[in-house]
Amino acid sequence: MKSNIMSTSIAYDTQKLLDVSAKKMGWTRSELIRRLIAIGLDLVVNNGEEIPVILKIPVNLKNKPNELRQWLYQKSDAIVGKFSEK
Repeated sequence: MKSNIMSTSIAYDTQKLLDVSAKKMGWTRSELIRRLIAIGLDLVVNNGEEIPVILKIPVNLKNKPNELRQWLYQKSDAIVGKFSEK
Protein backbone atom coordinates (compact mmCIF):
# COMPACT_ATOMS: atom_id res chain seq x y z
CA MET A 1 0.00 0.00 0.00
CA LYS A 2 1.45 3.34 -1.04
CA SER A 3 1.28 6.07 1.59
CA ASN A 4 1.32 9.82 1.21
CA ILE A 5 2.77 11.99 3.91
CA MET A 6 0.21 14.03 5.80
CA SER A 7 0.82 16.28 8.75
CA THR A 8 -1.53 17.11 11.56
CA SER A 9 -1.33 18.82 14.92
CA ILE A 10 -1.81 16.64 18.01
CA ALA A 11 -1.57 17.75 21.64
CA TYR A 12 1.57 16.71 23.48
CA ASP A 13 -0.35 14.54 25.99
CA THR A 14 -2.05 12.72 23.13
CA GLN A 15 1.30 12.14 21.41
CA LYS A 16 2.66 10.57 24.59
CA LEU A 17 -0.44 8.39 24.91
CA LEU A 18 -0.02 7.33 21.28
CA ASP A 19 3.63 6.44 21.91
CA VAL A 20 2.82 4.36 25.00
CA SER A 21 -0.11 2.64 23.29
CA ALA A 22 1.86 1.89 20.13
CA LYS A 23 4.74 0.42 22.13
CA LYS A 24 2.31 -1.72 24.12
CA MET A 25 0.87 -3.10 20.85
CA GLY A 26 4.28 -3.55 19.23
CA TRP A 27 3.48 -1.01 16.51
CA THR A 28 4.93 2.30 15.44
CA ARG A 29 3.05 5.48 16.27
CA SER A 30 2.22 5.91 12.58
CA GLU A 31 0.82 2.38 12.34
CA LEU A 32 -1.35 2.95 15.41
CA ILE A 33 -2.66 6.22 13.99
CA ARG A 34 -3.46 4.56 10.65
CA ARG A 35 -5.34 1.75 12.42
CA LEU A 36 -7.27 4.16 14.65
CA ILE A 37 -8.27 6.28 11.66
CA ALA A 38 -9.41 3.17 9.76
CA ILE A 39 -11.55 2.06 12.72
CA GLY A 40 -13.00 5.55 13.16
CA LEU A 41 -13.80 5.92 9.47
CA ASP A 42 -15.39 2.49 9.37
CA LEU A 43 -17.69 3.49 12.24
CA VAL A 44 -18.67 6.75 10.53
CA VAL A 45 -18.60 6.02 6.79
CA ASN A 46 -19.87 2.44 6.78
CA ASN A 47 -22.63 3.15 9.25
CA GLY A 48 -25.70 1.37 8.02
CA GLU A 49 -28.64 0.18 10.03
CA GLU A 50 -26.53 -0.63 13.06
CA ILE A 51 -25.34 1.44 16.00
CA PRO A 52 -21.72 0.75 16.95
CA VAL A 53 -21.06 -0.06 20.59
CA ILE A 54 -17.50 -0.30 21.86
CA LEU A 55 -16.75 -2.04 25.14
CA LYS A 56 -13.45 -1.84 26.94
CA ILE A 57 -13.25 -5.00 29.03
CA PRO A 58 -11.16 -4.69 32.19
CA VAL A 59 -8.01 -6.80 31.98
CA ASN A 60 -8.59 -8.16 35.49
CA LEU A 61 -11.54 -10.16 34.09
CA LYS A 62 -9.29 -12.21 31.81
CA ASN A 63 -9.53 -15.94 32.59
CA LYS A 64 -12.50 -15.31 34.92
CA PRO A 65 -15.49 -16.38 32.83
CA ASN A 66 -18.10 -16.05 35.58
CA GLU A 67 -17.01 -12.53 36.55
CA LEU A 68 -16.76 -11.56 32.87
CA ARG A 69 -20.30 -12.83 32.24
CA GLN A 70 -21.58 -10.77 35.18
CA TRP A 71 -19.74 -7.67 33.93
CA LEU A 72 -21.09 -8.18 30.39
CA TYR A 73 -24.61 -8.73 31.75
CA GLN A 74 -24.44 -5.40 33.59
CA LYS A 75 -23.15 -3.62 30.48
CA SER A 76 -25.71 -5.23 28.19
CA ASP A 77 -28.50 -4.33 30.61
CA ALA A 78 -27.29 -0.71 30.57
CA ILE A 79 -27.15 -0.71 26.76
CA VAL A 80 -30.67 -2.12 26.50
CA GLY A 81 -31.85 0.56 28.92
CA LYS A 82 -30.19 3.31 26.92
CA PHE A 83 -31.65 2.18 23.59
CA SER A 84 -35.09 1.67 25.12
CA GLU A 85 -35.42 5.24 26.36
CA LYS A 86 -38.05 7.38 24.73
